[in-house]
Amino acid sequence: MSMEESIRQIIREENKKHLEDIKELLSQHGYHETPRFLKVPEAAEILRIGLNATYELCKQSEHNGFPCIREGQKIRIPYTALMQWIEQQTNQAI
Repeated sequence: MSMEESIRQIIREENKKHLEDIKELLSQHGYHETPRFLKVPEAAEILRIGLNATYELCKQSEHNGFPCIREGQKIRIPYTALMQWIEQQTNQAI
């Protein structure tokens, strides 16, 4: 197995674990289905980064492509778009 294949395998395994963690997180919040929109703290928990870092991603969304929707003072993050953004970031890192 080449080094690149090994790295890809590790990333696939980590993504699988991450998705299981997300499902666990959602079940803890009482969601029976995937929510359509997340609040910033929920997105931060999924991303495993701090609140300030998540707010910074939202602030710079025009430059980094981070999916967020602003409604006055509220910020909502579309769940499906967030998962696609994570996948895109993972593919760029490879």
